[in-house]
Amino acid sequence: MKNVFRLIWNILIGLCFTVLGVLVITNKESFVKIAMLGAGIVALVEGVAGLINIGKWQFEGATKTLSVVRASLMIILGLLAVYAPFSTAVFMVTTFIYIFAVGLVFSAVVDIQNAVVLRKIDPELPITALIWDALIDFVLAVILFANPTSIMGVAVSVIGVVAIILGIVYVIYCIKLYRYEK
Repeated sequence: MKNVFRLIWNILIGLCFTVLGVLVITNKESFVKIAMLGAGIVALVEGVAGLINIGKWQFEGATKTLSVVRASLMIILGLLAVYAPFSTAVFMVTTFIYIFAVGLVFSAVVDIQNAVVLRKIDPELPITALIWDALIDFVLAVILFANPTSIMGVAVSVIGVVAIILGIVYVIYCIKLYRYEK
């Protein structure tokens, strides 16, 4: 009996993913607004955490200044992203995307500079996360600079289709697993 409840629960989760995917595809503008709101919250948290963590690192001079500027920019970008979905002007979203792309480039440069400084301080310190963060930020910035409105439309469609496929595959997998466990 316990397996039946788990099967039903897992099927509901799969169906939620499928419904979410359909909603994303049919309500692209709403999804973009929700995604911007989420990105804004993440940027705010990252900015505040960056300001808090500056004391933990042994940065001095320009590196410390750049880290403070980066964290402050993340907070400003976060506030803009939180405000943008509630703005009625369409250009606000496009403008925010360009501003966000510039912020990502700046963030990538600061990450690389921090990695170099950390390597000089102690060659044993792990810098892989900083390098990956810089690479991801830079790639996202290039994608956003290319054509923000069409990129966002395609990205939203891909996210919706992936959610639908994941939901269906998850339901099928859960049913097969249930039959196998019986």
